[in-house]
Amino acid sequence: MKNYKTLLTQKGETWQEALTRYERFLKADMLQYFTVKDYSYTFSENEAYLLHQDGKVLTRFIRNFSEEHNINVPDNLTDLMCNYGTFTVGDSLLEIFNQADDTFMTLSEILQSYNYDSLLAEIGPGMLKSLNGFYFFFGISFPQTDQTSFLYFSKAGNFGIMHLSENNHEEALRKTLPSMFNGSIDKFTLDSLISNQIDRIIINALMVRGYID
Repeated sequence: MKNYKTLLTQKGETWQEALTRYERFLKADMLQYFTVKDYSYTFSENEAYLLHQDGKVLTRFIRNFSEEHNINVPDNLTDLMCNYGTFTVGDSLLEIFNQADDTFMTLSEILQSYNYDSLLAEIGPGMLKSLNGFYFFFGISFPQTDQTSFLYFSKAGNFGIMHLSENNHEEALRKTLPSMFNGSIDKFTLDSLISNQIDRIIINALMVRGYID
């Protein structure tokens, strides 16, 4: 019997390796990892978990965006978007944005796009202006759930996750946004960010199918 934890992040994993690992997970027979079910099953049988390539972003767009906002889009994110290409897992379990108009979004734009307008109205104008100029969102995971996460890079070159719950705006106003404003929010590399999200999908998939609690 194989240990299912070998399907999760390995130390020093790159984002490319994380996506390759996810493809291996899709093809893996769960009967080799778990005894709770007595039949073969692979997640590649379920459209809800498949990995879809959504196309490559033009380097010209990245360059124009950088000049317009006076920032440097991190080289590794440019490599992902322009060379590997953007992608979606299932029905937006994880999505790296592709369309030119919303490949990168400010805080105001991301909140408006995902119907968090009421939260937007409660953020002080000074904080909002600062966050709009410092954080740029390029992906989302688990949309329209109480575990929605938005993926971003900062003007300082860090990556991170902004967690939002449709039912808990108070948490965002009291903790999440202030920690982004003062720079105390958890910082990731692109590698650790993608690995983290792939783990999240795998663990969720195993829980939904009843393999783990």
